[in-house]
Amino acid sequence: MQEEDIYKPKFVKGLFNEMSKTYGLTNLVSSFGFCTLWRRKCVNQIELKDKKILCDLMSGMGECWGLIDKKISSGTSLIALDFSSEMCRRSKENERNLKNAEVRMLEEDVLENSIESNSVDCVISSFGLKTFSDEQNKKLAFEINRILKRDGTFSLLEISVPPNSFLQFFYMFYLKRLIPIIGSLFLGNPDNYRMLGIYTEKFGNCSKMSEFLSETGLEVEYKTFFFGCASGLVGTKS
Repeated sequence: MQEEDIYKPKFVKGLFNEMSKTYGLTNLVSSFGFCTLWRRKCVNQIELKDKKILCDLMSGMGECWGLIDKKISSGTSLIALDFSSEMCRRSKENERNLKNAEVRMLEEDVLENSIESNSVDCVISSFGLKTFSDEQNKKLAFEINRILKRDGTFSLLEISVPPNSFLQFFYMFYLKRLIPIIGSLFLGNPDNYRMLGIYTEKFGNCSKMSEFLSETGLEVEYKTFFFGCASGLVGTKS
């Protein structure tokens, strides 16, 4: 397989459709619960109380929705976008538990989405950036800028390659070798979970995405978590 093939929408969509049955539990166990902690960081980085329209890009199975729901007022609109039909279907389970958010699910490619320009108060996205090439992330940065209202905010988060060489060796060994084994224990395809380590290694961290967002005119702050094993971006459309 050519390197560029792993970023093609058809390949990524098929990957997550197939992983959907085991992704949530495998992700929780393999990260020792850090995925939940980091999602909470992503949501808590920005104020949501007075926001009327929120957007969760690459929303997966709605893992962030419960965290968002606790911080918003009743009747707040939550646009959730993901192009994996299986992930969208399974997100219905999380939607039932929401008290405040009114979810509008869009099964679309985020790079070719139907969200109106200047219509969203806040954009949130966790663990989706790594599956894009640099060129795709440049386009994603443009889309985030496009859909945000003036003074709108955003918070993005992704697992990353830590800068410390000692930690990097063991962390990447864990992502590329052990997580596929854990995935197979939950009846998942180990080759699918091996791709998560490959995507992470090629992605590095959120620093490039920070530059892409800045180039569109957004104000961006770069953050790291747990010695660089995750990185995030928070900012504003001023």
